[in-house]
Amino acid sequence: MRPQDIVAYSWRSLTRTSLRSYLTVIGIVIGVLAVVVITSISEGVQRDINTQLSAFGPDKMIIVPSMAGGRTFSGNAGPIQGATMGKLYQRDLDSIRAVSGIKTAVGGLMGRATIGYKGKTITTAIFAPEAGYFEQWSDYLTIENGRVFNDNDRRVVVLGYDAATKMFGKDQIGVGNTLLINGKDYKVVGILKKIGSSMSESDDNSIYIPFQDGRDEFASVLTKNEVEFISIQLLEGVTTSDVQGTIENKLANNHKVKVEDKDFTLVTSDYINQTIGTLLTTLSLFLLFITLIATFVGGIGIMNTMFMGVLERVQEIGILKAVGASQRDILFIFVVESGVLGFLGGLVGLVTGLLILAVVGAFGVPYWVRLRIFAFAFLFSAVIGIVAGIIPARQAAKLDPVDALRYE
Repeated sequence: MRPQDIVAYSWRSLTRTSLRSYLTVIGIVIGVLAVVVITSISEGVQRDINTQLSAFGPDKMIIVPSMAGGRTFSGNAGPIQGATMGKLYQRDLDSIRAVSGIKTAVGGLMGRATIGYKGKTITTAIFAPEAGYFEQWSDYLTIENGRVFNDNDRRVVVLGYDAATKMFGKDQIGVGNTLLINGKDYKVVGILKKIGSSMSESDDNSIYIPFQDGRDEFASVLTKNEVEFISIQLLEGVTTSDVQGTIENKLANNHKVKVEDKDFTLVTSDYINQTIGTLLTTLSLFLLFITLIATFVGGIGIMNTMFMGVLERVQEIGILKAVGASQRDILFIFVVESGVLGFLGGLVGLVTGLLILAVVGAFGVPYWVRLRIFAFAFLFSAVIGIVAGIIPARQAAKLDPVDALRYE
């Protein structure tokens, strides 16, 4: 049989059992769909995180007490949450400012406070950094309306974009409005631009008050001269590795501990990239493994369909052999049928995956479409289809034509 005759014959066989073919294809579609959507979203999230972390360049560091009990670094503007093993103090901040290569070092506090506006009240976290914090992070925290506060300001507040527009529902907050923070009047002097990346939700919801106001508001939970985080910007040409050892030695000496037993953590861009990169890579591989299993299950479905097709078409195979079809022709007929099922499943899965990505992208979910992902998913589905059809095809090819014609 000519190749074109084999393809045409295989296609007619599939269309005769269209319902079964459709159901078989669905298994491959689901697997390919999962591969495309999950890997594309994973790539998109990773790119989005890397873009955001570019603000945390090699010239910046944040020092926090050692992390414990689920404590996390939650973003550029919100470095500390949860239980701590150690504490930082004003003397630590002063020691860091004396290190050669440091451009600026500013301290900050955070805590929970009751916020009131137009008769509504919520309890949320607020930050109290020294004013230089906004200059350090000016590429990330930029003003949309109003201004940031300075170190001489008192009872003023700067709001992240979502904090101003969503914190109190329909009652949006603008520059010049007054908020009640722990029962005290604070004037809104600035609204930040929306960052809008996958990791910036906490920063877009942030509330900032001056450092000295923070000392007053959180006095009940702070020890004398305590600083909850220290943000550092380095001079041009200085890298974190140039000063990290000096900073660690100074703080360890202040805390009367060995460097290897330090009760503080230096968060740098390398630290974040390594931590998040490892996590995302592990997660991506795990999800890819799950989706490949789904595709493999789809291949089992194709194999089952082909075995059933062989049993139902034994006499047909006998007739083909009786009129001159070789074992090779019979083998190719069934391999082509299974390959077509895998091909169609891959094609439909790819198209459906693109549609789903377009929909989730419209809702702000980051994704990144890479040609190699689509090529892999498509080729994998086709190969799964062909491989799944080989065993049934060989079974069909080996049938004795006389026995096949007698089969009922």
